[in-house]
Amino acid sequence: MLINLWYVAEWADKVKDKPVRAKLLGQNFVLFRDSKGKVHCLSDVCIHRGGALSGGWTTERDCVACPYHGWEFDPEGKVQFIPSRGEGGAVPERARIDAYPTEERYGMIWVFMGDLDEADRYPIPPFPEYDDRDNWRPIYTEFTWNADVNRVVENGIDIAHTSFVHPGFGYREMADKNHIVKIERTEYSGSSSCVLYPPPLEGGMGINRLFRKDKAATHVHPSFYLPGHTVHLHIEVNSWMSMIIFDCNTPIDENTTRSFVVQVRNFFKWGVFDGGSVKRTLRVFQEDADIVEALSPHYLPESLENEVSVEQDKFTGAWRKVRKVHVEEHGWKIDSKAMALHEGEKIFTIPSPARRRNPELRWALETVPLIEPSNPSSGPDNLVSINEG
Repeated sequence: MLINLWYVAEWADKVKDKPVRAKLLGQNFVLFRDSKGKVHCLSDVCIHRGGALSGGWTTERDCVACPYHGWEFDPEGKVQFIPSRGEGGAVPERARIDAYPTEERYGMIWVFMGDLDEADRYPIPPFPEYDDRDNWRPIYTEFTWNADVNRVVENGIDIAHTSFVHPGFGYREMADKNHIVKIERTEYSGSSSCVLYPPPLEGGMGINRLFRKDKAATHVHPSFYLPGHTVHLHIEVNSWMSMIIFDCNTPIDENTTRSFVVQVRNFFKWGVFDGGSVKRTLRVFQEDADIVEALSPHYLPESLENEVSVEQDKFTGAWRKVRKVHVEEHGWKIDSKAMALHEGEKIFTIPSPARRRNPELRWALETVPLIEPSNPSSGPDNLVSINEG
């Protein structure tokens, strides 16, 4: 699990007038809205006696109050009121917890899990079709995997598996015909263009089968983004019909991944077709989960020496390369084994921007241990473009 990235913590409409608990990167956080509707995110632990702030309430000070002794924490994580000391009572300087930047995009609450300054953060992935309601209709769903997030992302951009795992997307006998046309990779993202030869399009009450002939060449464009561990899958059904699956994959912990999924389509934009779209999307995710949750080992192998790859694996290899750079050169990977030694005895937290701005402050909570980079480098990774014949 990596820090210093944006992740989706919850659907925006789930956070209303009460605090909500969210779990990311193995840690608990509290989400709450202030009087102006802005969502805030703090560590879900009161540094007084360990109360869970998500079990509390919001106050007139635009704070979230601990249900144990009523201490009130503002959006910056600072304690503004200690009831036992009364109004105007002194508040210790150390009485604060970590607060994290938030953004609402695409119906989701994004939280930056790290201490980088704003100028140094990778951006939230683009999804321009989401706001173009004249041309695209969205549906929303989610899926929870008993799997490592990196396995989930890799599966989402792996076109070669479709001929075997998804009957609605491919034929086994056409596996050698499917191919990658182009790959591009940046420091934090990658995109590719592929050609598949799938069965007729399903859904639309049977109407969709008229719009794509059996085994017709179909152009598919998978992309990945390190922020949100996002997969953006654009499927050109034919020359005028397209759908996009945009899923943000949040590591709840090292064994659980929660996918926040938005699908948009530029055809049959009436609500009567939404239920079928959701059902088909969840069926595809379940087909993938049946395979991904049984993969061995549970985590991605750290070395390619432990696997055998072929040319069709180039794009999943691009994801591994991007991730590996941030582990080995930037040192952003959480050392879960080191944390496990203190389970139940010590609370850790993700480092926040305020820690970088206040290095002299004695924080009550320790930050998660990180794995030391094995190949430190300060230079950005240049864009790589690969064209297949």
